[in-house]
Amino acid sequence: MKLLCITDLHNNRTALERILAATADLAVEMILLGGDITNFGSPDDAEVLLRDAQATGVTVLAVAGNCDSAAIDRRLAELGVSLAGRGVIHGEIGLHGISAIPPWRSGMYQFTEEELAEVLSTGYAQLGEMEHHIVLSHVPPRDGRLDRTRMFFHAGSTALRDFVNATRPALVVCGHVHEGRGMEQISSTTVVNCGPATNGYYAVAEVGDGVNVELRRA
Repeated sequence: MKLLCITDLHNNRTALERILAATADLAVEMILLGGDITNFGSPDDAEVLLRDAQATGVTVLAVAGNCDSAAIDRRLAELGVSLAGRGVIHGEIGLHGISAIPPWRSGMYQFTEEELAEVLSTGYAQLGEMEHHIVLSHVPPRDGRLDRTRMFFHAGSTALRDFVNATRPALVVCGHVHEGRGMEQISSTTVVNCGPATNGYYAVAEVGDGVNVELRRA
């Protein structure tokens, strides 16, 4: 399965249009929107971007980020695209995810690590015995290269790191830490921080017998 992975749009509709145009000939089967769809915007703002992605005719699944909100998360669920605490099966691959981030600053959309762990478990339980599974998360796993900020502290989730160690998903798609764009391995799991789509960054991933990820810019 070929996936178009986009995070941190921050309400930049023009950037999304550039990315969709650049990937129009790739025959992706699914578009994953990994949070910070808006920049402290409204559910309507998020829906506009979601509809733009859906206009490609490709299945779109999403989670909310720290610059989104509980209201946006609810809108994603109402529209049937949310992966937060929800398992979706596509062929031989299962997907689930988490929205928001661990506690950081006031005014952000965030949950405790215990709450994030519960959401991960809930979605994963809905997948049954899938051969491969993918996690869509706004926040990266804690204590890697992809969650290290310019100030050299780690802004990832320990709950996600523990979940990856325990279940070994094929792929984790994340964002949040803009300067953490890149890929790394946690045991057999490939983790990709797609980088800020508001600046044209995105990733294309293929998951099947193995995992292949390419970081790109539109």
